Amino acid sequence: MKAFGDEDTIFEDMDVLNPNEQTYQPESLPEREVELDQIHSALRPATMGSTPLNLIVYGQSGQGKTVGIRLKTDQLQEYAADSEMDLTVVHIRCKGMDGSYHVLTHLVKRLREKRFGPGEELPSGHQRKTLLNMVIENLEKVGGTVIVVLDEIDAIGDDDYILYELPRSNPDGVRLSLIGITNDLQFRENLDADVRSSLGEDEVRFEPYDADQLRNILARRAAGALRDTYFEDSIEDYQHLRSEILSDDTIPLAAALGAQDTGDAREAIRLLFRATRFADDRGETTVTEEHVREARDFLETKAIESGIQTLPNQRMLALMAVTYHGIQGDTPVTTTPIYTQYKTFCEYADVNVLSNRRFRDRLNDLADTNVLNKRQGRGRGDENQYSLAVDLDTALENLPKQSERLGDVATVLREQGGVTAD
Repeated sequence: MKAFGDEDTIFEDMDVLNPNEQTYQPESLPEREVELDQIHSALRPATMGSTPLNLIVYGQSGQGKTVGIRLKTDQLQEYAADSEMDLTVVHIRCKGMDGSYHVLTHLVKRLREKRFGPGEELPSGHQRKTLLNMVIENLEKVGGTVIVVLDEIDAIGDDDYILYELPRSNPDGVRLSLIGITNDLQFRENLDADVRSSLGEDEVRFEPYDADQLRNILARRAAGALRDTYFEDSIEDYQHLRSEILSDDTIPLAAALGAQDTGDAREAIRLLFRATRFADDRGETTVTEEHVREARDFLETKAIESGIQTLPNQRMLALMAVTYHGIQGDTPVTTTPIYTQYKTFCEYADVNVLSNRRFRDRLNDLADTNVLNKRQGRGRGDENQYSLAVDLDTALENLPKQSERLGDVATVLREQGGVTAD
């Protein structure tokens, strides 16, 4: 057994290479100067005694949207402190909130904390209109310029009550601005026209990073995180990075893999972080292309395992039906026998049976998320065929445990497949 503190390490500051935004946030985004200038323009009216513009910030995951908003609102707060400007910024992460009601409760709590300090309780048992009035009352108590940032705003779905009412609330003595951050590029178009006109006074779109940008991002992270890794002539781009830890192809490969998937900086950073940890845990002093490829395979497997474990019941039953045919060795298999087996599992688990058409949608959902492989039927009346996109043991091991819903069906499958449940 290893003892803590005895190992040498290639890390100088591991936090800098950690993709978790709560662990480390960069102090600049050189690849996003255009977008930061657009955000600056929307916030600048606050420095002139006017109301900042309402703003929607778009872009896929990992494009720097949240960090960009934090950088500019932090900069504005520093200006406010120096100039004795009355400014309050409230940041609400909407992920996990399924409607306006929950956003309103968290906004009431956060505003109360701005007034009274940490530890305020979430309000409960109130009507939505009452919560909105509580928000307005607390805004008026806070006063001055208030910027409310609603991160992952698309989580509220079709319930846009807060997005309609809050911009029109006009609290006394308050210059109120709303900033919505979303991964859903169609979010604005899906809003009611009245909501769209008031919330979307200004828009900023973050396009996916390309491989060159990701190389520079990874270079800055590596220089801050690793020993014997630095920038020559203080020019912070990949071309000026010098490292005795990273082989020449390590960062280019991690950046290329990140760019070809989604241009997600967080995923590229996660890939380099895992590759570096593999080398460090083994006592190796060089991070190579092989470590990056190993990290990619590891992370893809983990993502698939997590994706299987969190499937809704109907998709899980569809996967189980295909898994059953995988055990029998008769895949790829057409929709009809899969649907027949699915109905058997539904009866066994006392779950409502979907129509054939809706069931095919569930199979296609699984194919879209790379859990299943789909072979398109060649002509009219020729059914699609499906098979597992993961190896059989991976599928079986990540089905529900016996204590969980559908666990009895999963146990039967594991027994047939020769896999013992934990």
